[in-house]
Amino acid sequence: MRRRQAFRPFTQRGRRTIVAILLTFALFFTLSVTVSIWATSGSQHRTAVLEVAARQRTLAERYVKDVLLRRDGAQADPTRTGKLLARSADALLDGGVAPAVDGDDDETELPRAKGATVRAQLEQERRLVADLTGTGGALLSGRPATAVRLTAHEHLTTRAPVERLRVLAALTSNVSLNAARTIGTEDDRSIARLIVIQVLLGAAGLLTSLLLALGLIAATRRQTAHFRSLVTSSTDLVLVFGDGACRYVSRSVANMLGRPEEDLLGEGFARFVHPDDLASVCSAHTHGEPHEIVFRMVNEFDEWRHLEAHVTDLRADRQIRGVVLNGRDITERVRLEEELTRQAFHDGLTGLPNRALFRDRLDQALARSERSQDPLAVLLLDLDGFKQVNDSLGHDLGDQLLEEVAGRFDDIIRPADTLARLGGDEFALLLEGTQEPQAVAAAKRLLRRLSEPIGLAGHELALGASIGVAIHPGGPARSDDLLRHADLAMYAAKEAGRGRHEVFRYDMARELGELLGLEHELRLALQRGEFSLHYQPEIALDTAEIVGVEALLRWHSPTRGPVPPAEFIPTAEATGIIVPLGEFVLHEACTQTARWLADSALPEGFVTWVNLSGKQLSAGCVGDSVRQVLERTGLPPSCLGLEVTETTLVEAGLSGERARAQLRALHDMGVRIAIDDFGTGFSSLGQLRSFPVDLIKVDRSFVQGIEHDAKDAAITANLVSLAHALGLLAVAEGIESDGQLTSLRELGCDLAQGFLFARPAPPDQIDGLLAESAKLSRNREAAA
Repeated sequence: MRRRQAFRPFTQRGRRTIVAILLTFALFFTLSVTVSIWATSGSQHRTAVLEVAARQRTLAERYVKDVLLRRDGAQADPTRTGKLLARSADALLDGGVAPAVDGDDDETELPRAKGATVRAQLEQERRLVADLTGTGGALLSGRPATAVRLTAHEHLTTRAPVERLRVLAALTSNVSLNAARTIGTEDDRSIARLIVIQVLLGAAGLLTSLLLALGLIAATRRQTAHFRSLVTSSTDLVLVFGDGACRYVSRSVANMLGRPEEDLLGEGFARFVHPDDLASVCSAHTHGEPHEIVFRMVNEFDEWRHLEAHVTDLRADRQIRGVVLNGRDITERVRLEEELTRQAFHDGLTGLPNRALFRDRLDQALARSERSQDPLAVLLLDLDGFKQVNDSLGHDLGDQLLEEVAGRFDDIIRPADTLARLGGDEFALLLEGTQEPQAVAAAKRLLRRLSEPIGLAGHELALGASIGVAIHPGGPARSDDLLRHADLAMYAAKEAGRGRHEVFRYDMARELGELLGLEHELRLALQRGEFSLHYQPEIALDTAEIVGVEALLRWHSPTRGPVPPAEFIPTAEATGIIVPLGEFVLHEACTQTARWLADSALPEGFVTWVNLSGKQLSAGCVGDSVRQVLERTGLPPSCLGLEVTETTLVEAGLSGERARAQLRALHDMGVRIAIDDFGTGFSSLGQLRSFPVDLIKVDRSFVQGIEHDAKDAAITANLVSLAHALGLLAVAEGIESDGQLTSLRELGCDLAQGFLFARPAPPDQIDGLLAESAKLSRNREAAA
């Protein structure tokens, strides 16, 4: 008989119940965990999407500012910002990696957008971004903004490029915010569904539902804390106004100002707003417009911080019922913009207005003059001799000198006048309400103040300046014309001897225009090889033999034909072309002399004389040029002679000292030195004794009158006697008659040159003269 099973109603049932409870707990726990994991993952993705969507507003605003900064010539990269906008819009819509933004966040992996509403909003955002960047590109490239085809079907009433750009940026920001709100709404719905599921799971098992509810509450609290942390940790400044007072300030506002939130709430907020900005802030929180404002607030250190805020009117929203200001601290950006503006319109060395600011103020002054018929004057000033100071003492002392000059000028002008440094050593002065007598008086004051010695690093410097004055009598005028007139007058002052001022006259334009045209031809002629050298023999009066030649520059222009030196040498001197021309003459003369020397065509003691200009000596490179040419050609230094004018040798100041030092160094090498046109300058006997001179050339003006003018004959005799007393040779220039030759021989002159012996000739003709001279020397030696 089978044993009956004992009746234990609670044993198995209890175990089954426990197992069922455990299984139920495990099941619902698993379901709860699965649902929670799914919800948390979705929340994380939506959080990332929200951050990127909200960031689009900031990028749109940044793009507009970058375009405007780039248009104004400041440093900005709107192209990069536009690409960030477009890539972020693509990532929000189709999924992928949203790019990182400088100073904001890292790259973010985003899922593909779901939901017809969200996708429609994001597609609209992508089209708006394309329209925005297209309009910005058109603005920067100078194309009409209305030519950009709008793909988002927006209807813009304004045709102004900047306004269209701002409207498109605002539309992009609004669509981004709408998309963010829609995503947030979907997030809220997901949380609601999760709560329902948790409640249902709790109803199926009390313990499990309780645990799941607690877990849900904990998860919800964590999520809420996460979003709260995002808001409180955001750098955006959030202010909510209602009923004429501040109702809410974010923690970022309190931290920025260093003040407790209680001090900022209510009507106390206005105490911290700059008085000049209070009206715009009150208008914004009272009427909800303007939609963009910039205002200043004072922090705990009494420092004004610049805030840029976007104004959103949410008074109709039952949850807000107020006006919301979403802003950010732009103090550093404002300071940078101010510094960039200062650098763009002021000289970095002297702090004076630069050329751009001077032109702007001149344009404004001319506009006022056109309305009021008041006169004005423009003075352009160029320092004389500054290049030599800069080259000899260095650029640092040159900069200090410019600062000192700017300070001196600034001390003697009126507060309403504009003094500017246009560049290098050129300054400009704008005098409003000024006629010619007052402008001339101002120029004289500048010259007088500048003439006072300047002490720098143990050096005492004295500068001069050439000033051009242009007077505008009133009425319409162009700034370009006025500046050009002042520049021409300044050029005329330099031509007239420097250290002076000249008032513009209309005949200057013609004179200087011809001068500039000739300058251009001279530069081309030097490049094209239109210059050549002719040589005029120098004769020993006691033997009638050729003992040297003078190298003379000739120019055969294809348009002008042969151009006399008297026509182009002064222009070359005035424009500085004389320096490269002088180097050409030096090289050609040494090369030709070395060729004659190699052919044994030269007598002993033969010297080729080359003329040096004062500008060549002032440039400070003659010594190096002579040494290099002698090395390249192999010509002995004793075969080369340099002719300098008397005025160059006696020039005072730094440039004169440098010229004399160079000549002494060359003389020590063996190069011969001659004073050209002697008797026309103002050198004293004491100066003449100290100069490194071998020979003096009596000016042709005295030689021409030696036969018929007793004064010229006496002067010539004294000059020859003076040369012999100093142990120098005397050379007479410009001998054209036998009578002049006889008189010079009677006076004991050593050497002579002139048309009586030979005209200047090319090298091949000089070859024949040298051969005849050598033959004469041989015959004389044979006869002796």
